[in-house]
Amino acid sequence: MFSKVLFLALIPSILAANFAVSVGAANGLTFTPATITAAIGDTITFTVLSRNHSVTTTTFSGAVCPPPPGGVGPNGFDSGFLSDLDGSEPTFTYTVVDTKPHFGACMQAAGAHCRAGMTFAINPNSTQTYAQFLANAKAS
Repeated sequence: MFSKVLFLALIPSILAANFAVSVGAANGLTFTPATITAAIGDTITFTVLSRNHSVTTTTFSGAVCPPPPGGVGPNGFDSGFLSDLDGSEPTFTYTVVDTKPHFGACMQAAGAHCRAGMTFAINPNSTQTYAQFLANAKAS
């Protein structure tokens, strides 16, 4: 009986996916991939590959850039600045807690990285698309 209960408790973690996102690959101002479709319980591991960046949720429109320290909204998040200047490739892992759209960017350089297109989306949809969010970030 105990082993059956333990197995059932582990099912969500066994079925959860982990998505790898490169941050600043090839010294660029990018998140790769820029969009993720994830389920509750999935994880997203952001790995900083160059410079000093953050992984921070922000608004879909309006004052998108820079994202505020601490992130935006319920279930928002903020990695703080993560530096790869020493070649350590620091990581930040976020566990998905809902399937609503979440939009994020790097807050470095008072929002210059964000306005340059260093943005990402988790679960964008037909009314809140990544393309529109990117345009909003570049215009903010």
